[in-house]
Amino acid sequence: MIVLYIFLGLIAFLLLYATTVIFIPFKMFIKGTYWDKNPIGQMDTYWIKYFLGARLRIKDLEHIHILIWFLGIPIPIRLPLSKDKVSKKKKSDTEEKESVENETEKIDKPKEKETKKKNSLKENILGVIDAKDQISDLWNKYKGYIKKIFVSYVTFSFGYLDAELGLKDPAQTGKVAGILYSTLSIKPLKDVNISWDYQKPSFNISAGAKITMKLYGILCTLFQLYWTYKKDLKNEN
Repeated sequence: MIVLYIFLGLIAFLLLYATTVIFIPFKMFIKGTYWDKNPIGQMDTYWIKYFLGARLRIKDLEHIHILIWFLGIPIPIRLPLSKDKVSKKKKSDTEEKESVENETEKIDKPKEKETKKKNSLKENILGVIDAKDQISDLWNKYKGYIKKIFVSYVTFSFGYLDAELGLKDPAQTGKVAGILYSTLSIKPLKDVNISWDYQKPSFNISAGAKITMKLYGILCTLFQLYWTYKKDLKNEN
């Protein structure tokens, strides 16, 4: 009997948790920096801050750092983005051997390979054209649901922008600055700081944005899209 109570309590907890997750907005913060030719990117996603969330950060081009937290307990993970030199060397040796074998086969059967290559290229082009037409038809038929999601249940908000810009010609830098300031005077933006380098070419930028998603509306719209698609598919058959 105790096991049954525990089981029912677990089910009730999961249902309550799922309901809470659906009705509490899901938030995402994205920021990136390219300063002194050093790219850094970070994305924070969470349901309730400090309760359940994740952070992805790229400090270099070799690793991606992931931090997942649940009930305030952090779980760090580091994933490699590039293989080590030994793996690359082995791969290059293997590719070199394969290239030698391929060259031998090309000498033996040049006409047959050329014919197969042409047929394969033609099939790939036709496949891409067919897929493009199918995607275009599906988009035209169901684009209303997708637009509803992004208009009603997904909110994008500007965070900040810091930049240091410069062109080769100082006069061109001045013209670009004048155009940009004229545009900002029509529609001013907060937290925008831009400095200009009139001595040398320069491109340094740091920006951030916030995305808020209402899961209940997104799920309801996706269910409507699914049932409409199934109904149309059944009518076609």
